[in-house]
Amino acid sequence: MRNRIIESRIAAVVAVALGTLLAADLAYAAGEATLEEVVVTARKRSENLEEVATAVSALSTKDLARRFDTDLRGFANAAPNVQIDDLQQGPGSPAAIAIRGVGTTDVEKSFDPATGVVVDGIFIGVNSGAMVKAIDIESMELLRGPQGTLFGRNSIAGVINITRSQPSTEALSGDVRVGFGNYSDVELDGYVNVPVNDSFAFKLGAAKRSRDGYYYDATTSKTVGQQDYWSMSPSFLWKPMDGLQVTYRFDKSWQKQDTDIQLNLAQPNQVFCAYPAYQQCAKSVTSPQSGNRYVALGELAPEPAHFDTDMHNLHVGWELTKGYKLDYLFGYFKTKEDAYQDWDGTPLPLYSTLRPANYYQHSHELRLTYAESGPLSYTVGLYGWNSGYRINLSSFIGFYAAFGVPVPPTYQVTALQTVQQKTDSYAGFFEGDYKLNDAWTLNLGGRYTKDKKTSGLIDASMPQLATKGNLDNPFEDSWTQFTPKVSLKYRFNPEMMAYGLYSQGFRAGGYDGRPGGYFAASTPYNPEKVDNYELGWKAEFLDRRLRLNGAIFLMKYKDKQEEESILCGAACPTGQETLVVNAASATIKGVELDFAANVYAGFTVSGNVGILQAKYDKLVDPVSGTDLSYLHLRRAPPVTATVTPTYEWAVGPGTASVQVDYHYIGPEELTFFNSPQGSNAHQNIVNASINYSVNRTRISAYGLNLSKCDAWTQAYDVGAAVGFAGLWTYATPRAPLTYGLRITQGF
Repeated sequence: MRNRIIESRIAAVVAVALGTLLAADLAYAAGEATLEEVVVTARKRSENLEEVATAVSALSTKDLARRFDTDLRGFANAAPNVQIDDLQQGPGSPAAIAIRGVGTTDVEKSFDPATGVVVDGIFIGVNSGAMVKAIDIESMELLRGPQGTLFGRNSIAGVINITRSQPSTEALSGDVRVGFGNYSDVELDGYVNVPVNDSFAFKLGAAKRSRDGYYYDATTSKTVGQQDYWSMSPSFLWKPMDGLQVTYRFDKSWQKQDTDIQLNLAQPNQVFCAYPAYQQCAKSVTSPQSGNRYVALGELAPEPAHFDTDMHNLHVGWELTKGYKLDYLFGYFKTKEDAYQDWDGTPLPLYSTLRPANYYQHSHELRLTYAESGPLSYTVGLYGWNSGYRINLSSFIGFYAAFGVPVPPTYQVTALQTVQQKTDSYAGFFEGDYKLNDAWTLNLGGRYTKDKKTSGLIDASMPQLATKGNLDNPFEDSWTQFTPKVSLKYRFNPEMMAYGLYSQGFRAGGYDGRPGGYFAASTPYNPEKVDNYELGWKAEFLDRRLRLNGAIFLMKYKDKQEEESILCGAACPTGQETLVVNAASATIKGVELDFAANVYAGFTVSGNVGILQAKYDKLVDPVSGTDLSYLHLRRAPPVTATVTPTYEWAVGPGTASVQVDYHYIGPEELTFFNSPQGSNAHQNIVNASINYSVNRTRISAYGLNLSKCDAWTQAYDVGAAVGFAGLWTYATPRAPLTYGLRITQGF
């Protein structure tokens, strides 16, 4: 039955694509306008999307103006085989990003991301902070597959490349945007660009977002989930001489919110439901204990949580001579957060944590690019990275750690643990194109990376830390990795090309940031690697009225890092701990398609289709030796698809447009052991907007999740292990239907 549903969805999208092709043919006969050229910087230089021999989807400034995304989550529908969700596990909206079934699902800063989120050339090195707000974004690119050459470590799944608007010496200009929506949603942001003279300009930007919560807490009889966000972003542009340009931007943000809500999905085979002293059970496999996915049962009103960030971005670009450009980028990113969070989602005091944490990173990149009309073009560079974080974790536990004898549900144990980790990474990289002739182009690239990580703890339950593993004498290890890339591109004619690509990426090794015992704290895990084999094409037909880009890929996943729970009884405060091991290998293969067509004057249809098959080749439980290769990879639905028709027409002195977006996500698993309560059936998500523009005034009405999809965005089986269903499962749903009005005034 599930396969038939998936097949019908694929058939429906293929039918839309074929209909689009036919309509575009009619548009061609009628002489309608061509599609807009898309420029990307996926290879750290500006190129036409149709020239880039890799799988990349892009959104231009015009595309972004028709969307009403609040943050990075909304862009998951812009490319095939992409999943972006909020983990709801702490302030700042920690991001769970998976591309082609490769991703991470943990909030701890010890886990390096698998997708590189890059903002104005600066890589964000943790999941907390990667959920970039959709403010002042000029363009966005989603690169699929390992990007280990130009973007390096921790881009094993792909890269989300975000470019924000920069100061300009052209003219005094600015924008002010005001919006209102349901749940008391208020948005206010704007900027002013001031050219001082021909060589200097500065820009001032600021934003505010606030809304009430989506949830009702039946225990406290209060609405919860409120958020308030403020940001400021001064920047400047300086051209001290011909060919030399300096840009600097500082971003400061403050976010105050209710702590994230978790819903209890404990089943009869889990401790919190089965034990008579607790009896905190979900209504069913798909319905939480409250019986409603937007009704919570916390024992206390959520405490305010805070997430503050600082970001410095300096870019010096120097046109040395004809064709040669030298770029230096410095980036600094810092976060400060604290949150008291109830994890059990029940009216009883079973498990909660206090998690104040600080994080910093700074990076330096120096690269030389040569791009001229000759056969050879290349980029070569050096990269340096340093980061560190510290978390002072307090766990409040109201259940017996060994699970053997139930006790009254009151906080019996307070576990205190401080973790401090640091990373140093250095790399050298190159990538070059050589035009063999007018049709064939060879691309070669490689990156050599050296990582060093240290991890120190304060934990009274581990007396061994007195000699090794403390803050003064931390554990340490290092790894080196070379990641190659080679591709061959063939251009059939000016409108069509095909390519073959091999690329490799890796995610860094490290130390567990949430160990329950000394073994987990002291044992490092190694990097994981992906080898990607890809055949792709870029094509435009009917005098650039129809664009059809696609890829067929096979990826071999080696030394895959898995966070597996193991039982440690009374030796650990919670009776279980997370052990990170290189326990798996997998094969991932699929097909991707991006399309866009000008159907007739003012009417365009765009979209994408992703088909994915992700299977473990080997997965062995590190404790019992049990073969778990039958499990499905998390966040790897077999089908994703998006269809977006847009119609634009003249009305009076201005232009009106209507856009509808339909996004389909096939069935997916969210938990390691594929628990049925942590699974999603297929999802149907519909967004729409109506816009009217006159000169630089724009009025828009929008609706998001009009289909009222309430699928889980994250789920976690706490304490689950082979032969043991765990303590309980918690989860949170997708945001409900939201709508609003937005007015933008430019000058």
